[in-house]
Amino acid sequence: MELNESFDYSDNYSEIVHDTQPISARKLAARFFCAPQWVIALMKFRNAVVKPFGLKTEDNLSDLVKIESENRATLSKIDKHLDFNVTLMTENIGNGNQCISVSTKVRFHNGMGKFYFAIIKPFHGLICKTRLKRVGKDLELS
Repeated sequence: MELNESFDYSDNYSEIVHDTQPISARKLAARFFCAPQWVIALMKFRNAVVKPFGLKTEDNLSDLVKIESENRATLSKIDKHLDFNVTLMTENIGNGNQCISVSTKVRFHNGMGKFYFAIIKPFHGLICKTRLKRVGKDLELS
């Protein structure tokens, strides 16, 4: 997806992490996509709900992650129903603090894409916020 294109949905969540060691995009992605059991259960539920409608799902989103730079990783999926792009970023903001963030952009191609996203949207923000917060705490403790 091009950055200057319009999207039907976008969000951005961030956390400040107190860690003097640089956090790489690879490390952030590995921790972000190491999902707890409740997220795995939600993903299985999602897969079961959308399967009868012919919507493709991924069992392991981490397989789609591309490390673009030391501070940026992306996960993109383009299909006939919708395109989505998730970007994970790290930024040193000084004084031993770093900002980690996740942003999502979605473009619908048809009604099935809208239907699918309507099902997952309530959980998407919850998952992104809680995963980012958990990853931030884990990074501070490591």
